[in-house]
Amino acid sequence: MGKKLLIQFMIVWGVCVSAHAREQQACDTSTVVKMNRLYDRVMNGDIDIDTSDLESLRESEIIRLVNSFLDLKEPKTDVMGRATWVLYNIRSERVRECYVMWALAEKLDRGDNTFIDHIFTDMDLCSVSEKLKNRARELVALYEPLQPGKDAPDFELESNDGKTVRLNDLQGKPLFIEVWKLDSASCRKDLVRLEELKSEHKNVQFVTVVVEPLGRKEAWKQFLRDNGYEGKGIHLFADENAAFRKTYRIKYIPRCILLDAKGKFLIPWCMSPRHEYFPYFFSMLKQQQGDKN
Repeated sequence: MGKKLLIQFMIVWGVCVSAHAREQQACDTSTVVKMNRLYDRVMNGDIDIDTSDLESLRESEIIRLVNSFLDLKEPKTDVMGRATWVLYNIRSERVRECYVMWALAEKLDRGDNTFIDHIFTDMDLCSVSEKLKNRARELVALYEPLQPGKDAPDFELESNDGKTVRLNDLQGKPLFIEVWKLDSASCRKDLVRLEELKSEHKNVQFVTVVVEPLGRKEAWKQFLRDNGYEGKGIHLFADENAAFRKTYRIKYIPRCILLDAKGKFLIPWCMSPRHEYFPYFFSMLKQQQGDKN
């Protein structure tokens, strides 16, 4: 009797799950249709972008629609200029909040905080909600520790030879950290350039930190072996959910970080070692550290 009830329960549960899946699919399809119709109307000039219809869209859809509109209206305006435009031209607090928070994150995740005072001034002038201002302040505060001259957050990561390495273990020389991913072609080119830099700047310590799921650890070690990196320098593994990624605000990869010999940030968001201006950064480092090599 118990087995029969269990089978009946499983049948009913399966029917419910299937019904929910069909309902969710229909809802998703309806949302896409609604989004596309609204997109067409805005882009064709049938309705203004400052419409309450935008409030029913998901955050990602709002951002996409506003960006598509501004690609035509303000194509040369950067992301923070667009955020300012949204503050002054769109009345919906939800649209403002979605777009401004996205724009703030886009700039901060690339190491640019020069705009902060201006965007808060714009928010004051546009009388936005305190909720948006508070969210913006909280987001900016997350990046405050990642400024030149600040102590870099300590980390504890596993090297390819199984040892545990902390930031404190690496102090004594200026430190260049390359954060990379296995499947990124640009990251792999950076690794090649780093090998060249090691001989040019012997007073700088070079460390790579790969960010991958835990299941990719062996693939990372195999890559190092296959490409001749094993036994050359320090190579560390950071699980994509590890604290390292959160405390260093690693969103876009590759990410390069330059620290001084005491573990303080020199350039929290450094340019790629393959960039044409990269030698000038190292020249500055030489001047500060007295490296005559």
